[in-house]
Amino acid sequence: MPSLGPHVAMSAAVGVGTWAATGQEAAVPVAMAAGVLPDADHLLDYYLWWVKRERRYLILFLHGWEYLLLGVGLYLFVLREPWFLAAILGYTTQVGADQLFNGVRWHTYLITVRAARGFRTITSIRDGSISRSDNALIASLPFGRDRVRRWFDNRR
Repeated sequence: MPSLGPHVAMSAAVGVGTWAATGQEAAVPVAMAAGVLPDADHLLDYYLWWVKRERRYLILFLHGWEYLLLGVGLYLFVLREPWFLAAILGYTTQVGADQLFNGVRWHTYLITVRAARGFRTITSIRDGSISRSDNALIASLPFGRDRVRRWFDNRR
């Protein structure tokens, strides 16, 4: 799980590009929100893994290629707005970067497959990803990294 920095940068670039192409200024914050906010679902998994020490499940309820397909369908047939296009593109950077760089199995970002498999961690994550998941959170913090790192080290 990469830190938020790359998600911020990629979604900002998509937002600026959408703004340049459409003239819609709102494309920038919308793309950034769509490219970063889905990572809020990691908080549930961090709670399960690190507080409850229950590592059998990987929920990630905001990560799913199906949401992208739904968004594209809505854009094509219902809501042809530049800000909505920016949201779709921002979300694509989020899920695409995660799929490419997180070292997960192919189906991890298909919520339907995760649900069918009971959201079990073992069917989604390759070796060691949970034990390193705290690094992304720590890297994303603006301050207090050492203290948070010590907390995670004590939970291992």
